[in-house]
Amino acid sequence: MFMMPYVTRLTRGSFPLGVILVVLTCAIVFFGFQSGDEKRYALMGDYYASSVLPAVELPAYEAYLRKQGEARQLKQFEALKQSRALFPTLRLMQADEVFMGRLRAGSIITDAHPQFDDWQRARRQFDAMEKRLFTERFHFDTEHPTWLTAISHQFMHGGTGHIVGNMIVLILVGPAVEALIGTLPFLLLFVLGGIGAAAGHWLATQGAPGGLVGASGAIAAVMGAFAVLLGRRRIPFFYFVFVFFDVIRAPALLALPIWLINEALQFFWLGNAQVAYGAHFGGLLVGALLVLPLRRRALERLLPEGAEDTAEAAAKPTAELAIHEARRLMSSQRFDEARRAYARAASQARGNAGVLRECLNVARLAPASAEYHAIVACVLALRGQDAASQALVLESFRDYLQKARPLPQIAPETAVALIERFSQTRCLPELDRCARLLHASAPAHPGLDQILALAVHALRTAGDPLRATELSKLKV
Repeated sequence: MFMMPYVTRLTRGSFPLGVILVVLTCAIVFFGFQSGDEKRYALMGDYYASSVLPAVELPAYEAYLRKQGEARQLKQFEALKQSRALFPTLRLMQADEVFMGRLRAGSIITDAHPQFDDWQRARRQFDAMEKRLFTERFHFDTEHPTWLTAISHQFMHGGTGHIVGNMIVLILVGPAVEALIGTLPFLLLFVLGGIGAAAGHWLATQGAPGGLVGASGAIAAVMGAFAVLLGRRRIPFFYFVFVFFDVIRAPALLALPIWLINEALQFFWLGNAQVAYGAHFGGLLVGALLVLPLRRRALERLLPEGAEDTAEAAAKPTAELAIHEARRLMSSQRFDEARRAYARAASQARGNAGVLRECLNVARLAPASAEYHAIVACVLALRGQDAASQALVLESFRDYLQKARPLPQIAPETAVALIERFSQTRCLPELDRCARLLHASAPAHPGLDQILALAVHALRTAGDPLRATELSKLKV
């Protein structure tokens, strides 16, 4: 199960400097320092292939797997060996930390082996090359834990997908925690949570050979802090279970036991080899405990419950909110309410042709509705001279004359503006029709004779004397 908070603003605004610093540090370490390891790995592979090591170690590893009864790993090893893929075979062996520990201790290849001296020199050289790897030097080694690596491992990652995934989660949760406790406490929480995660990983592996890289343990501490700081505050959560996903509102504190149980179950089912569930568990627990003294201070910074929605609404254009609400109502098949929301969006669109077009496309399905007439009025009142606005006004006018029920309702001032627009763009049939509508609906409109004269002149100038003559016969 995947469950993440889905919140925007919980406080009265703050700049997430701490989150940005962590993201930048992780990016610099991974794409700067760790990127050099790729070349070093290639040199190590070339040395290994040209040395005595493959002829001595690989048969020894195969014999070890047979003796230990590791059928699945033995089958994988034999398949790689048969394909003569040396580097994948080497990676498989190097990943077996128990075997490598015994190998380096001298219990796998002893001095009775005829190539022992050559093997020992080559293995020392290979291990020396491995220690020059940036990742090797600064990852958290469960056999040789240090305070430095308990901190440095937090800013390193095992691949592009690893760092991208971690940074996305941090960006989702981190800003809220930083806003609640402050930048310096947030950075201290991140580092101490990462140390706690390293301790959790060490305890989960019981000190067996292994390494740890990645910010996920420290981020888990931030997640634990998030749940404790917000407590019973009901917030939206995005959750994903197998193929089903949705957004629910629940107390923030509820997420902590769910996250802890999820990590524990995955640890017992899947082990701690590929994903450090022990580190995640330790990070969650440490982060939750660390922020307990800061909770009162954090609560003082919180907006009143429900105010985050108000703050978000105030930050968004009103038309956008109305469009969002209209789409939600449409998806719920509440069409009458959706039309009213679209009418509100159109009235607040402020000349946005894209918003108006969406509103019109929905409202035209009910041509007798008051919302349809109101939205068309907003469209026809557009003053923009850009191509999108021109096309929308022309299409809407034509469509409205055909579909409006019971009759078109065009305000006199709108009709005057349309006559001027159609005169300039030489839309002659629409110019003629609009002039007649104005004459029929507002015969007492001041300046009607000048407006009709303008329309007649435009028709004649554009080469349509027949329409001009017929229009000039209208009496004012």
